[in-house]
Amino acid sequence: MLVPDGVRDVHPGHRAEYVADPRPRPMGAGTELAGRRRDGTTFPAEISLSAIDTDQGILVSAAVRDVTARRLAAETAAQLASIIQSSHDAVIGKTLDQVITSWNPGAERLYGYPAAEMLGRHIEVLIPVPDREREAEVLTAVARGERVEQYQTRRLRKDGTTVDVSLTLSPIADRAGTIVGVATVARDVTERQRAEARFRGLLEAAPDAMVCVDSCGKIALVNAQAERLFGYHRDGLVGQQVEILVPDGVRDAHPGHRAGYVADPRPRPMGADIQLTGRRRDGTTFPAEVSLSAIDTDDGILVTAVVRDVTERMEILAERERLRTQAERDRLERQLHQSRRLESLGQLAGGVAHDFNNLLGVISNYASFVGDEVAKEAPDGRWQAVRDDIKQIQQAAERAAGLTHQLLAFARQEVIQPRVLNINDVVESVEQLLVRTLGEHVELITDLAGDLLPVLADPGQIEQVLVNLAVNARDAMPGGGKLTIQTANTDIDEAAAAQAELTVGRYVALKVSDTGTGIPKDVVDRVFDPFFTTKPKGEGSGLGLATVYGIITQAGGHVRIYSEPGMGTILTALLPVTGKAPDAKAPPPAQPRRGHGETVLVVEDEAAMREVTRRILARNGYHVVATPSGREALSALSRHLDHIDVLLTDVVMPHMQGRELADKVRILQPAARVVFMSGYTQGLLGAQGVLAPGVHLIEKPFSETILLAKLHEILTTQS
Repeated sequence: MLVPDGVRDVHPGHRAEYVADPRPRPMGAGTELAGRRRDGTTFPAEISLSAIDTDQGILVSAAVRDVTARRLAAETAAQLASIIQSSHDAVIGKTLDQVITSWNPGAERLYGYPAAEMLGRHIEVLIPVPDREREAEVLTAVARGERVEQYQTRRLRKDGTTVDVSLTLSPIADRAGTIVGVATVARDVTERQRAEARFRGLLEAAPDAMVCVDSCGKIALVNAQAERLFGYHRDGLVGQQVEILVPDGVRDAHPGHRAGYVADPRPRPMGADIQLTGRRRDGTTFPAEVSLSAIDTDDGILVTAVVRDVTERMEILAERERLRTQAERDRLERQLHQSRRLESLGQLAGGVAHDFNNLLGVISNYASFVGDEVAKEAPDGRWQAVRDDIKQIQQAAERAAGLTHQLLAFARQEVIQPRVLNINDVVESVEQLLVRTLGEHVELITDLAGDLLPVLADPGQIEQVLVNLAVNARDAMPGGGKLTIQTANTDIDEAAAAQAELTVGRYVALKVSDTGTGIPKDVVDRVFDPFFTTKPKGEGSGLGLATVYGIITQAGGHVRIYSEPGMGTILTALLPVTGKAPDAKAPPPAQPRRGHGETVLVVEDEAAMREVTRRILARNGYHVVATPSGREALSALSRHLDHIDVLLTDVVMPHMQGRELADKVRILQPAARVVFMSGYTQGLLGAQGVLAPGVHLIEKPFSETILLAKLHEILTTQS
């Protein structure tokens, strides 16, 4: 019943054998035995046997010892020995006299000595001479029962080189508790010390102040920049609460902020839109930017705060703002100066154009007179060379007239000229230019709505929008692709209008899409920023899409963009539909008609121009009265002209302008028609260059055909 179940059946045979030869068997005779308790559990045992002869026969005595504790101790010792043998650290045992008693493989690797060579030797073989005195003090402390941890020192290798080590020394006691030796665990910290040296070097070389704080808020480490910035010596900072560097006004709240960061220590980069302030030793404060990062160490979380004094930057920003304001003021002054200068230039150009147009009118019309005379005298083709010369004179006069119109347009700075137009017309007019811009590797596709509504925009600017988008699309499709331009009418409801900052109503959508590389999400939000570009330096100004945005929004519209990497880009421009009627195409010029004796009062201060005008009208059936000024025209009306059909007057004249003369003539002769002639009106016939309703103007220089057609139009139109 005391024998475990597994061997109970064979036990009677063993017992009989012993009784047959009852020799004593001492305890621990190398036999692994086990006993069984009443509850059925078993335990390892050592058993000694002896036999005694009695009157009743042989009596066998069995002494049983439970060896559970000893076996566990042996297993623990074996496990510990295995750990020591497999440890990467050097584990050495030695007596109090410093004689080495154990030497693991880690010690062999660290110091280069095999165990057989070191067992029984004195430990001083590993200790540099200058370090032996300090080593003796440490060993004395261990002999007293103290444990020494992370003792930084040096050791000598077999090859004579030194190694930096961190030692943990523990006393070894016998069963009675008497200290009989020392266990040393050594770890090579050469690389760690190098890393720490590099870290400290970087810390000291950092351009910003760096303060390392533990989880309790105590300052653990600072660099030289922190000393200079805050005015403390580092010995006066290390060990202090970090709130010593926080201004008084927020010091009470700072521990809560600090604890919140330690609980969730995510990196916070410099300049995270948080206005912070630092406090110097003398109590003064300064604006600061602070970045935070956390490091897990053996002693817990260490938070590193990089502090940058931004006083100078704030001053620079203030100065920059002052300079920007000054620059804006200077720009406005320059703009005003330019406006005045161009106004003066406009007046000069107008005067030049007025006189020059008169001369051109004389030249071109007298050339026409000569041509007519030549045709009469030589109808059979003789004098062809003269006819060609006359034609050259007339063509030169036409080109000169074009130059005067350009000069006037420049003086008025007519840069933006919105008009009612159909976007389809602009697309079609610029299509060939886009094809050349895109190149042969990109296919251009147009899908234009047939019922597209009109918009109010500058056609030249819409052309620029299309060209800019085509250039961007071409650069996004280096391997070729498709560019599609679509137009359509669309309605913007309240929700869409609020999102796009538009008014509710009808719009024309101009959609330009490509099959290019697409734009990443972090870039899409910035594509309309001026000077922002993802193209290599020198290949893009960063103004292409910014210009598109400016043109569309200036026209009262909105631009939106959608893109995904690898899926291409779609840009949609919305322009409000206008209720104005499209600009009518100019009617074909009327055929010149001769007069039928109608009386025309010609008022022109330039003698040559007055004479050429009189001659054109007189030879085409009109009765002409020509005067050099408004006063003389009124005098003629009051003395001998009872009736005139048309007043044909210059606009800009000395003493009395053409508009004033016309008003007085209408009083005297209400039925008279009025036609103004001028190359430069000085705004006398309308505001902002727009001709007033009901005013008839013939622009100088004019030809005989144009003058006759205009008079015929006036005389046949009911007033």
